[in-house]
Amino acid sequence: MIHFVMKRIINRKSITFITILAMTTIFTLIPIGIQLSQDARLSVETTIEKYGRGSYDILVRPKDSRTDIEKSFGIVEENYIGDSSGGISLEEWEEIKQNADIEVAAPVASVGYFTGNQTSVQLPFVEYPARFTWQFFTTDGVHRYPISDQHSLTYFEYYYGNGEWPEYFTTNWDVIGARMGLWLPLNYYLVVAIDVESEGKLTGIDFTGLNKSVAAAPDSDALQSWLQDRGDPPVIPVLQREDLHIPLYISVKEEKLDISLAEYKAKYKVDKERPIYSVDRGYWEALENDLRSQPAIETAEYDVDLSQFQSPFNGTFVVITNDYTVEKGIGGSLSNDTSIYYTASKINYQIEDDSIQVNKVQDGNPPTYKEVTKHGESYLETESPPFIVWQMGTFQVPETEKQLTSSPLGIYSSEEVKTMDGTTLTPTPYPGSFISAPAAGVTTLEAAEIIKGDHPIDAIRIKVAGIKQYNADAQEKIERVASDLVNKGYEVDIVAGSSFKEQQMEVEGIGTVLSPWTTLGVAQTLTTSWNRIALVHIILFSVFGLVWFASRLLYERNALLEENRLLSMIGWTNKQIRRKNYTEQIVLLTLATIFSLCILLLLNRNMHPFLYSIPLLFWILSILFVCVLFTNKKERTKNEHKYRKWASFFHYRHLILPVMGVIFISVIFVGLQTTAMIQGIIEAKKTTLGDFATNELFYINIFLLTTTLFLTFTSVSEAMKAIFTNRQKEFQMYYTIGWTKKMIKRHLLKEVAVWAGISVILGVMFSFSLFLIMDLSLKWTFVILLSSIGLFLLPLLLTNSVTKQIQV
Repeated sequence: MIHFVMKRIINRKSITFITILAMTTIFTLIPIGIQLSQDARLSVETTIEKYGRGSYDILVRPKDSRTDIEKSFGIVEENYIGDSSGGISLEEWEEIKQNADIEVAAPVASVGYFTGNQTSVQLPFVEYPARFTWQFFTTDGVHRYPISDQHSLTYFEYYYGNGEWPEYFTTNWDVIGARMGLWLPLNYYLVVAIDVESEGKLTGIDFTGLNKSVAAAPDSDALQSWLQDRGDPPVIPVLQREDLHIPLYISVKEEKLDISLAEYKAKYKVDKERPIYSVDRGYWEALENDLRSQPAIETAEYDVDLSQFQSPFNGTFVVITNDYTVEKGIGGSLSNDTSIYYTASKINYQIEDDSIQVNKVQDGNPPTYKEVTKHGESYLETESPPFIVWQMGTFQVPETEKQLTSSPLGIYSSEEVKTMDGTTLTPTPYPGSFISAPAAGVTTLEAAEIIKGDHPIDAIRIKVAGIKQYNADAQEKIERVASDLVNKGYEVDIVAGSSFKEQQMEVEGIGTVLSPWTTLGVAQTLTTSWNRIALVHIILFSVFGLVWFASRLLYERNALLEENRLLSMIGWTNKQIRRKNYTEQIVLLTLATIFSLCILLLLNRNMHPFLYSIPLLFWILSILFVCVLFTNKKERTKNEHKYRKWASFFHYRHLILPVMGVIFISVIFVGLQTTAMIQGIIEAKKTTLGDFATNELFYINIFLLTTTLFLTFTSVSEAMKAIFTNRQKEFQMYYTIGWTKKMIKRHLLKEVAVWAGISVILGVMFSFSLFLIMDLSLKWTFVILLSSIGLFLLPLLLTNSVTKQIQV
């Protein structure tokens, strides 16, 4: 018997090769596909364990401080400390620190927007008389905003004699300091209060400069003089951030004039040894009008960038050179009026139909998007100011690689907000800017109490103790600490496992912008999503394999009915026929299993040992299928019913129905496999952590998708090839009765289109049902439709290809 079977297998080289190749492919790719889906899941888990934890784990804020946009979108904006309203006292912070499960509890308080020392920019001392007209402006990255009135002065020459000075005249003395120095506009930047020790632990930044005494402060003599003159008010120590600069520009129009200094001094009775600006006040208006009436010989306009030289709280006196470059100057005017400050509310985001709109609160130069409130008193208006702000040094935020996770540290944030054309928006040097500016300065919590009262703290950032990597155990511990804080009445957000997400919004006056916000729970969502995708891969690969084998063996059994009848006619018993069929199928299955195991071992993918048993499991199941399907003792009787339509379909239904089963499961397999994968990737890529994880899995996902498509093509091709091989006599009959090859092909294409279409439609309907059960978005139905169209065309293309080889 075995000799007969082997001879038959060898004689049917083409069919044997295709059968073994198809089975080997199934046996090999299914365990590889399952292994790759597990690799993908483990890769996501490893990425989350490594990168899922940011600077801290829990954000604690006063009760009812959560905004509407946080409630609606599950996101936290960078300006989470908001409107400087506070709500947590230093005593409550000390109580939170006592929890043994808390490693770091770093408080932060938004104190307000403060200014610093005001200085000036000197106009160029050119070699000829000129009229200078200037105006300061700033920018938000999109628009240019004038932030001063337009002023002018007339310059004659630089005087060297009994002393030296620039000879110039103007009536705008309130905007001009010494030596043609133009007062820079006041600018206001955010100051936040921190605890030096805990903030240092959280960020790794040295803030010990805040502990300096007045005597050790920079320019301590000037500070002590200010304090003595103003009744010794409290000093608010500030450390300035080194890398921040004020977006400040000056527009200068230079008009060359043909005028004589000597003539003007004589005309307006000014001594030759005195500067022209010492003219008697009674001549000011006449002299100003006279100079303005002088025509320009030449005119040039310049925009000069002062930004790199100007830092919050510590302006730098600069000089515009004759070629309109900028250099640091020596001396210059200096003013300090720091007891006036502002607070700004949170932005009032308007939410409509899942879209976010930001409207202006007040139009202006620049416009404001927050409610701004003025506080404090000017030194010029009181002898007893409430405090004086003084810079004690600087701090530097270390450069770090782009973070995958987001623990919102809005006070240091430098995440870019961009317009749709890629333009980066920048904060303006005034309160109320749409862009949440990082803190330009930090001060102490004690200073915040002086300004804000007994409950100055706006938020506390907590790092949970004893966590080495972000996994399920870490999540459980973080949730336990968070639950305890919720029970104490705080507003609590778990930010561990969060990530940045670009949020699109419409901003009045700017347009559509993309802003990186903190999306909560990204790590958990990623884990759940990829666990589900892995499970879908495993189930679909397994079910596809089982259905393919069942359909193939049904087909084989039905295809052998005619051969079995012939063997019975020449004296074979049913038992002998069944044993021959068993043996042939088992030999083919065994060869495919051996080849598959050899390929898996050669690939050396360090797969789980269980996966090596999958070919053996399929081998055992296939043998059981063989025993069940080939044990049918009743010979199929010929149906004498005359079919008026689709006679060949009904006649060969025992061969066609198994192929329809393969197409049906292929529609489900390709559609759901591809949809689950694409939806998981696209949803994950909305955040930086998810984007990184999916990029790491790019080649795995490509291979899984390729495997899916290859298995489908192989199974359908093998089935179609076998059907037409067994119908060779039918084609010869068509040719005998006068049909041409073209007529035969058209007949077969119509037939295949009908039963393939039925299979595809049923597969699509079943897929949509699974979509609802698996909670997959219906927007991906086009994937099912595209894959079903492809699977409908595949048997037609194969039919067209096979019919070209029909022997008639």
